[in-house]
Amino acid sequence: MKKREEIKDIDIAGRKFRIRKFEAFTGSYIAYKIIGQIAPAALGNGENNIAKAVTSMSKEDFISIQKDCLKMVQEIKQAGNTEMPMQIILENGRWGVEGLEQDAMTVMALTIQVLMFNVSSFFDADRLKELTASLSGLNFVNAKT
Repeated sequence: MKKREEIKDIDIAGRKFRIRKFEAFTGSYIAYKIIGQIAPAALGNGENNIAKAVTSMSKEDFISIQKDCLKMVQEIKQAGNTEMPMQIILENGRWGVEGLEQDAMTVMALTIQVLMFNVSSFFDADRLKELTASLSGLNFVNAKT
C-alpha cells in the first residue's frame, strides 16, 4: 500500500493554505456522515437525489462538519523569509485569521478541498478491500455477548 500524504498545500483566491489529515475518529465520523447522506440517494439512481440528500443536511450537522474540516487548515503567511502557518479556525471555533469570516466562497472551497483530501482515500479500492476483508468474518446476527 502506498504511503498516504499527511499535508497538502493549495492556493485559493491568491492565498496559500495547508491542509492536514483528520485524526482517525474525526475522519471516520465524517466519512460515515457523508455515506449516510449520499448512499441512500445514490441508490435512488439520480444526481438530483444526491443533491437533495446533501442539501437536506441539518444546519447543525453542516456547520459541525465544516468546522471539523476547517480546523485542519492553516493559512501560510510570510514573515520575511519564514513561512508562518496560522490556524484558520481555532479550537474554540473562532476565526484565527482575518478575511475569511465574510468570504463564503473561499470557506466552501477550503471545506471541499479538505473533504476530498481526507475522505477520498477512504474510498480507495485497496482500502475498501482491506475493510471488507476485515469485516467479512464478523457475524452480527448471531453475535454473543
